[in-house]
Amino acid sequence: MSEPLDPTIEPRKPKPFESMGVFGTAIYGGYIVESEKDARLSGLEKYRTYSNILANTAIVAAGVRYFLNLVGKANWRVEPADSSEQAEVISETIADIMTDMVTPWHRVIRRAAMYRFYGFSLQEWTAKRRGDGAIGMYDIAPRPQKTIERWDVTDIGEVRGVVQRIPQTMQEVYLPRPKLIYLVDDSLDDSPQGLGLFRHIAPKAEVLSSYELLEGWGFERDLRGTPIGRGPLSEMSQMLNAGTLTAEQVSTLRTPIEQFVKNSLKGKDTGLVLDSAVYRGTGESQTPSQTPQWNVELLQGSTNSQPDMARAIERLNREMARILGVEHLLLGADSSGSFALSKDKTQSFGMIVTSTLQEIKESFEADFLAPLFDLNGWDMSLWPTLKVEQIQFRDIEQITGALLDMAQSGAAIAPDDPAVNEVRDMLGLSSVPEVEATDTMVAEGDEPVGEDLAPEDEDAEVEPSESLTADVSEHPLAKAKSYQPPAGAKGNAAKVLRWKRLYGSAVKGMTPVGWARARQLASGRPVGRDTVSRMAQFNRHRKNAVVDPKFKTEPWRDAGYVAWLGWGGDTGVNWAIRNMQAEKN
Repeated sequence: MSEPLDPTIEPRKPKPFESMGVFGTAIYGGYIVESEKDARLSGLEKYRTYSNILANTAIVAAGVRYFLNLVGKANWRVEPADSSEQAEVISETIADIMTDMVTPWHRVIRRAAMYRFYGFSLQEWTAKRRGDGAIGMYDIAPRPQKTIERWDVTDIGEVRGVVQRIPQTMQEVYLPRPKLIYLVDDSLDDSPQGLGLFRHIAPKAEVLSSYELLEGWGFERDLRGTPIGRGPLSEMSQMLNAGTLTAEQVSTLRTPIEQFVKNSLKGKDTGLVLDSAVYRGTGESQTPSQTPQWNVELLQGSTNSQPDMARAIERLNREMARILGVEHLLLGADSSGSFALSKDKTQSFGMIVTSTLQEIKESFEADFLAPLFDLNGWDMSLWPTLKVEQIQFRDIEQITGALLDMAQSGAAIAPDDPAVNEVRDMLGLSSVPEVEATDTMVAEGDEPVGEDLAPEDEDAEVEPSESLTADVSEHPLAKAKSYQPPAGAKGNAAKVLRWKRLYGSAVKGMTPVGWARARQLASGRPVGRDTVSRMAQFNRHRKNAVVDPKFKTEPWRDAGYVAWLGWGGDTGVNWAIRNMQAEKN
């Protein structure tokens, strides 16, 4: 048996269900002990330094904003735990809560993503009682890094809470961890503050600031090109003293060239006529020289260090862009780089954005969903999954080329195929209006389900009528767990959601249930039988299938038309009716 490493070390048996070590950051009284030697990058001062860099360094500001714009653009949805009605109701309620806060969801996500730059981000949620009886979120508000003074951390590094210094009163307030949405980049440092990209940028930003200052001074002190006027001033002075010329005459001679030098901007009327007399020697022959008595020229000098300084500044900008992952923004700035290289780096940046969104998703599943389930008393087995789309840089030419190849091979694209509007949306064009000759009317003899309601009640849900709820237990469709809505219904719902993003409060006509239905259809995932039944019942509002003429140029302002499309439009409602009739028959 080998000797122990150190006689003073007592061997211990492993404890599978306990942590035997601790994390590596020293914290005393809640204050983190840092090894940073630069005072500007230590303590709370580092966050002020980072904010100053963000505000005053162009490439950093551009890179961060570019990143945040992409992060905020991603679409989010809530996927139910299963196909049960209760699971769908919970997921739809959560989806509605995400759009029913003081701070819009995309801004909440943008703020959360700042952890990548500062090292960590903190936001505090505040709950509210909703009109439907559920408890939702009133707001998710940021808690700036520079205000977090102390950390309450366990021996194994788990954060139990933080102490914030209120800037207005300088008082301390304790924020418990369950009240916070907390993200941290602890890949390189296990401190609860993490280590963000701004720390890597800070030294280079300081050097860049010095270089730009020197460049400005050099430019101001570079006298090359300064206009110089020459004249026989000494001779005129002597003639003035001798009384040969008066002061007025001297001024008359000097004024033209002095004014020309002071106002030496080139224009169509710029010009100056000078005496062609030259200086002569003082000897008996008075030999004429080559130097004119009156002359205007530009000051010349040797090459300075400005080009070298510009290259150094460019190198620093490129290094900081590389740290941020946005080096592709600089390709072509100096006539270098290629489209292929830019495209490759853009794809890499897209992967960075997507991985950041995945980390945010995981944190929000724990910190955002947990309080909602706790406050509402929901069954934990129905815990849904947050889904966020991947940020992809799609080549329009490549996509349209692929569609062309499909069409030439026999897989023709119908005019109402959702792919058409997807491509038009990428090009910034409006969507093709829905025209469905075969589905615009209910089959003859069918009666509308339910009674007509006022426009503001378009989303009211009523019990299915007897004609649609007959005993269908023997029909195969009745045993199916889910139904796949048609592509047209998905496109109609997506159109309404796009209007909502673009025009905000101007888009009305649906209750939270209606908006949840639109999101559900736009996601393209299957729906339950109850949802199909409710879509069929919405046939009672078919009078809203055509936009009101007064809203022809702004269809999103027609509340009835908005609600009709949100529930699937002609395609979705007719599809739902056909399924319900199939069960009946």
